[in-house]
Amino acid sequence: QGPRDRRMRLSLQIARKFFDLQDMLGFDKASKTIEWLFAKSKAAIRELTASLPPHQRKGSLMLSSASLSSTSTTTVRIDKDDEKSDVGDVEGNHDQPKSSKSSYSNPTAKESR
Repeated sequence: QGPRDRRMRLSLQIARKFFDLQDMLGFDKASKTIEWLFAKSKAAIRELTASLPPHQRKGSLMLSSASLSSTSTTTVRIDKDDEKSDVGDVEGNHDQPKSSKSSYSNPTAKESR
């Protein structure tokens, strides 16, 4: 998968903190909250980037708002019914139509990798 089609799993604790922050900020989209977090972390990220060896800087973050796609969407699902799992899924979907047959319709469906 390319860098524009990635998934990330958040623990319930982190997902709750994220959504609490999003509510406090009054944002309706996760991408706005992430952009706000990047803006607030800019100095720390620059410091980290400066401390990395040159070969690791190749893929470092671009922190301009122009680098964020306005057509990107993020879907987050927290599975409270699944006793074995304490993570929520964050799925980036960038300019791709959603399939009508999704594993999200069945909370017991397992993700294949």
